[in-house]
Amino acid sequence: MTGRSIVSCTTLALGLSLAGTTAALAQSAPIEEVRAGVLAHSVEPSNAESGADLNVEALFRRSTPSSGDGSLLAQALRPRVHLGASVNTIGETSQLYAGLTWDAKLMPRLRLELTLGGALHNGPAGDGFPDSYGCALNFRESASLGYAIDDTWTVYGTVAHMSNANLCDQNSGITSAGMRLGYKLK
Repeated sequence: MTGRSIVSCTTLALGLSLAGTTAALAQSAPIEEVRAGVLAHSVEPSNAESGADLNVEALFRRSTPSSGDGSLLAQALRPRVHLGASVNTIGETSQLYAGLTWDAKLMPRLRLELTLGGALHNGPAGDGFPDSYGCALNFRESASLGYAIDDTWTVYGTVAHMSNANLCDQNSGITSAGMRLGYKLK
């Protein structure tokens, strides 16, 4: 089994595990929200990869503030941890990723989220590969605009980017965009 196959299988297994999280486990689980959706794999014309990515993600609960302060500053200082996977449907680059999520309520039902973290991918890396991502472990950041349908369900428009910030010799990077549906565990 090749390294690419191992990462693809691991990514798929993680995705299925996250997607299978149920509300019954939510009472004691540290997970606050699970999300699933579809992203266009590469929206940059300079990247030759294509297809769609099936995306799953879990966001963990914030730590409880000692002061009970729910202000914007308190939220900025207490981001949520996220863990996710994007699996390409036609065998192109897939990713396992983790990082921190900051969010702000813009209006009663509208939220803005920004993330920063890292991604392990199974795409081309190193010299000699056209459109190489340079390093096997890259930075990953995203922005999402969410609309709360109700207290449980939120729909998100998301743009995510993975690259190595020129820390490796090659740095093609990849930007994906699409829609996800979030379910808050109580």
